[in-house]
Amino acid sequence: MKNNDIISKKYVILKTSVFLGLFCLLNMNVLGQKMTFRLGDIPLREALEILQEKTVYDFVYNSAEINVEQTVNMDVRDLGIEQILSHILTPLGLAFHQEGNIYVLKKRSLPVKRAFTQFFSGIVRDKDGQPLPGVTVQLKGFPFGTTTDNEGRFSISVPDGDTHELTFSFIGMKTLNVSCKKFNEIIMEEEATMLEEATITTGYQTINRTRMTGAVETISAKNITNKGFSSVGEILRGTLAGVSTRSTSGKPGAMPEIRIRGINSLYGDMDPIWIVDGKPFLGNINDIMPEDIESITVLKDAAASAIYGSQAANGVIVIKRKTGRETSPSITISSSFSFESAPKSKLELMNTDEKIAFERSIYEDYPNQATGGRVIQLLKDADAGKITHVYAENEINRLRGINTDWYDVVFRKPFSHTHSISFYGGTEKTHYYASLNAQQRQGVSLTNDYSNWGAMLRLSHVFNERFSFHFDLNTTIRKDKDTYSLVSPLSYATFANPYECPYDENGDYAYDRSYSYQQSSLKDGYKYDFNYLNELYNNTQESNDLNSTISLELNVKLLDDLKYTTIGSIYNNSKETEYIQGPGTYTAKNRSWLVDLYTELPDYLNNGSLEKNNSRNFGYTWSNRLEYMSTFKEDHFISVFLGHEMSEFKSKGTHILFPEYDEEKGLTSVPELDENQNQYINKLITNLQSQSESRSRSVSFFATASYSYKDRYVIAGSVRMDGADVIGTSNRFSPLWNVSLKYNLHNESFCSKCSWMNELALRFSYGYTGSIDKQALPYNVLSYVFSHDFLGYEIPSNIRPKNPSIKWQKKQDRNFGVDVAVLKNRIRTTFNYYNNVTRNILDTKTLPISVGINSIRFNSASMRNYGFEVNLRTINLRYKDFSWSTNLNIAINRNKILESYYKKISDIPFGYESTEPVEGTSAHSWLGYRFAGIDPLTGHTLAFVDNSHRKNPIGFLREDGSYVLDMDDQSNRKDIRLIKEVLGDSYPPISGGFGTTFTWKQLVLNGSFVFMTGHKISAAYYSVAGTGTVSAAAKNVMKQEANRWRKPGDITNMPGYNISGMSSSLQTDWYDRKLENGNYLKCSEISLGYFFPSKICRKLMLQSLRINFNARDVFTITNYQGADPENFGGFGIPNSRKYMISINVGI
Repeated sequence: MKNNDIISKKYVILKTSVFLGLFCLLNMNVLGQKMTFRLGDIPLREALEILQEKTVYDFVYNSAEINVEQTVNMDVRDLGIEQILSHILTPLGLAFHQEGNIYVLKKRSLPVKRAFTQFFSGIVRDKDGQPLPGVTVQLKGFPFGTTTDNEGRFSISVPDGDTHELTFSFIGMKTLNVSCKKFNEIIMEEEATMLEEATITTGYQTINRTRMTGAVETISAKNITNKGFSSVGEILRGTLAGVSTRSTSGKPGAMPEIRIRGINSLYGDMDPIWIVDGKPFLGNINDIMPEDIESITVLKDAAASAIYGSQAANGVIVIKRKTGRETSPSITISSSFSFESAPKSKLELMNTDEKIAFERSIYEDYPNQATGGRVIQLLKDADAGKITHVYAENEINRLRGINTDWYDVVFRKPFSHTHSISFYGGTEKTHYYASLNAQQRQGVSLTNDYSNWGAMLRLSHVFNERFSFHFDLNTTIRKDKDTYSLVSPLSYATFANPYECPYDENGDYAYDRSYSYQQSSLKDGYKYDFNYLNELYNNTQESNDLNSTISLELNVKLLDDLKYTTIGSIYNNSKETEYIQGPGTYTAKNRSWLVDLYTELPDYLNNGSLEKNNSRNFGYTWSNRLEYMSTFKEDHFISVFLGHEMSEFKSKGTHILFPEYDEEKGLTSVPELDENQNQYINKLITNLQSQSESRSRSVSFFATASYSYKDRYVIAGSVRMDGADVIGTSNRFSPLWNVSLKYNLHNESFCSKCSWMNELALRFSYGYTGSIDKQALPYNVLSYVFSHDFLGYEIPSNIRPKNPSIKWQKKQDRNFGVDVAVLKNRIRTTFNYYNNVTRNILDTKTLPISVGINSIRFNSASMRNYGFEVNLRTINLRYKDFSWSTNLNIAINRNKILESYYKKISDIPFGYESTEPVEGTSAHSWLGYRFAGIDPLTGHTLAFVDNSHRKNPIGFLREDGSYVLDMDDQSNRKDIRLIKEVLGDSYPPISGGFGTTFTWKQLVLNGSFVFMTGHKISAAYYSVAGTGTVSAAAKNVMKQEANRWRKPGDITNMPGYNISGMSSSLQTDWYDRKLENGNYLKCSEISLGYFFPSKICRKLMLQSLRINFNARDVFTITNYQGADPENFGGFGIPNSRKYMISINVGI
């Protein structure tokens, strides 16, 4: 009867697909495949018949000696033919040996003393509840055993009678002896070793780490849980070698910048692709809550990432989220509460007395042209007779009594809190995991508030040993509110004059008459009434995001070693953004849609505005996969993976502007204008609203295969063909491939004597990955914003010309790696060297005016990234209840442009960016001049000249032997272009992190550091300083400005001020003086955690209880003068010190 059931099930499964059925038949004859049977107790005769049907082997025995009607147990999982024979024959006192394709059965020479009729099973997990595959399970006192499968399960037969013990052993875990039970749930604890993940998740596959040929890095849940992380970017920061992660802004919800092995494009997207639970992730990565993450794996070379083809040139980051498991229903609650410090200025800016003296000196030098600060205006009005000199001096003395720290006014100490609750559990067949989470975060800016609510449901069910499914549902609601002021908070706090104040003596807003000093041409008084707090609160932007993803995965086990998977996922996003500009504000007046109609916009037209942007995004991905894995003759392992994937992403957007808006009443209107302006007004009105629509589609076919012999020699390869509709038809499909090798020397017999050597493996990979730069397309893109009529035709305001010859950008990837673990894995290190060349990169080509367009993007550039990565982890000390471990990672990456439109720096025309790509330089190098000082006689800027390669020197020779050129002398304009040079890299070639952990009993103390070095960033002052004209004196300036050049003979390095339109070269061109070293070492985290003992937890009726005290961005060691070197210069919101308490409760 059971045999008939098996045949029936097999027939039904094979009918599901003709193609898959044929594929199954071709694989029926593979020798030594692993098999699973759940048939219970059946006669030996029936068991042999089933094995004969499933394999190529025949069985011979003497029926007079062997009773084939004896009962045997045929509950086995993922075992080879000889393991199954041992399992069923040993309890009967039978043995076997192989002769070709025949197994001969016979009685053992020694009788078996007792029958093996007891059957035990169980599951093995680590202390975090995760299954452990590959654990050796030995029956104590007997020479046989078994191992756990990929789900941590095992089954074993033991003799009747006395109580027996099972011994569980696993690399990196403490050996455990347990008395046999019908079902054993085993929890294993780590030894004093650096245990690596047993398997690596690549998104498409889960691969045994021993057989992984690629360069990968993994972070597990134990390094994430209860650390108070608010985003994935915080987890990756300074953690993995070759993964440069920086927080570009301290604003809540800001996306991190992640670069894997350098920069691989000149203008296009350089972000890695995100794979979440085996599917491309289309949403916002900040929507994934750290508490829901089981592991993060970064795929860095072609061997690991080439299976993703055209999406993998920038690397792949794979996130595996938590799932349910076979356990009783459990609840985990996590909460964290944090306070942040407000940013402080490190620049040496003038105080009130110094600024007053500085403005006096400016007025003395330029009495007719000087405009700006209050002091200059008072002196100017007194000399013009508008006010008395006594009044002016009294007012100046009043200003001396004010010394406002604008950082204290504009910024706050924000409070944030995050909460998460997860509910999980399951039976042998059904697993479930559900979570709810909420974030409420304040930014350091007074008006910045961010919130995020999310829900996730994950279900999986095994219908039978052949068919299972997984279902995922995720929903996130995000809300972000901030100021829409025309002036950034950090910029104003830095350069607002210290003698200005936010409130007057009556507590009302006080106007800043130096920041907006212009006089009105329409009325008596000032053009603007500017108060920054008024700007902050009355000009706002608010976005509301709703994201949802639903996916279904079906798994069909066609054969014991062959599995078919189909996965479909749908992504939907709805986003609404509202911009409000308050009536009468400086921002509303300068951003008014009518600003081009008037020299000065009348106050009666400054009635605020309301802008609304709405977008709807929809995408889907459908993937079909066929995976074959088999071990034969115990030493040979084969894996074959075939797949097909198609996806589509559509986006629709609308924009509407209401020219006048009353927020209190919620009313909108259009102003009344003069009739003679109607023609222009009608054109403006047509542009008050707009809409956009886009769509992109792709299809892929891919395959990967690997072979391993005794887990000693591994060879693997993959191939992928990608097609996308944003590539021209002639180049639409691109084949990408890789091949890789791994040699596990530690599995060689000659290494067996080296007991201290736990792992020694060599890896090599070669292949191609790709990417798409959508800044050039095979069709024209026309923009009709503020378009014009010509002979009755509407002429677009902007045309992006098509380029039908656009190709994929291809990266040639080469990697060599070494993995070493010694002293019971207490010291583990990984080394990788790579040398990658990216070709067909989009570059900009300047065209003649006669063509009709000034430039075009085409595939003409190439660049090289090469370097090495080292990752080291050690357990330095372990004594009784105390342990001390450390970790270090460092990556050194060099970048060089091999081909570009500009062959040398002097080819770059005047006025172009300071980081234009030039052959022989690194991508985004700073290009400019080396500052040589200020000429004492003329006050002109001088620059050093390197004449070592010139026959005819440029410039003039100074007494110190250096050549310099006068950069403000217009007769030197030709030479100025020739002496431009590389000033440094804009992206750090060296990055990494290190940390240490001390554990004593239930206490864990951890410190983590991150560093970047070898690059230059915009100087904190020059990134927003004035143009060198006298109007720059309206705002606060650095103390060094007092030592500017003023008259012939002045010895200084500060250029003099000029009247408008005659700025110094130092102000308008790029010099090394405008750059600072971006080197920094930052203490990113200090954490102290306490795990409450199980006795206390039981008294509190809890499974677990943990509490953590964390401090983030504790201190930074750097010479950079700005707020935060991690921002790479400029005036974005810096990362501030944060103090946090986190609590995790298991129920």
